[in-house]
Amino acid sequence: MSVEEFRLMEHPFGWKAEYFSGEGHLTPREHLVRTQLTLTPKAIVGSDWIVPVEPSLQERAIAAFFEAFEDSVEFCNWSADDIRAHARKNITNYFQGVRGQPHPVSRMALEPNSQQIVGLALFVKKEEERVVLDLLFVKPSHQRMGIATQMVASAINSLYADGVKDLRCAYHICNEGSRAWQHSLGFQEIPDYFYCRLKAAWYRDEIWRLEQLGTSEQLEELRTERDRWEQLGQELEPWKES
Repeated sequence: MSVEEFRLMEHPFGWKAEYFSGEGHLTPREHLVRTQLTLTPKAIVGSDWIVPVEPSLQERAIAAFFEAFEDSVEFCNWSADDIRAHARKNITNYFQGVRGQPHPVSRMALEPNSQQIVGLALFVKKEEERVVLDLLFVKPSHQRMGIATQMVASAINSLYADGVKDLRCAYHICNEGSRAWQHSLGFQEIPDYFYCRLKAAWYRDEIWRLEQLGTSEQLEELRTERDRWEQLGQELEPWKES
């Protein structure tokens, strides 16, 4: 592949696109996109799988974490041993309150026959009394069954009943599935300066690419989005004078 061919390829947003040794390389950026949801009651489809988190099942939670994230974008190019070590650290830190006080609305999904953990939704309370969905996953074998939605919906209803107004979360910038799921539930991004810069840069590159290819479709829409993200980035500049 020539460098010219590489530059004219469409590069997905959030990924770092590099060219060296005659090849194009895409690697996921390490960036979390913060989100927020205004809480309203959620419909629950009856499921005996969804239960409160049981601290005695930490080892099962660690094993489920590894299975859920082994081939995920969050751990791209990680070794299996490193992912296992991170899984243990992540789950252990949750129960020890390292990232915030474990919240009683945390849920897990247990397979009825084996009692194995197939999904986990861990919530924490931060010092400022804000509730955060700290970790959410469903094992690949049980995805697209509504398990994540039911775990989180169950927790949301409990939080809403307790008077909690909103919920914070985040997703990896390259995890399209997580982004789409959060949007479907009503989460909205909380843009930061770096995210706005990435967005504006992606639109600039995409506009240039389409212009080089002689394609005029969507250019006006792309320019509008470029301008919008550039303006928002300017407003969020950390060194901007008030």
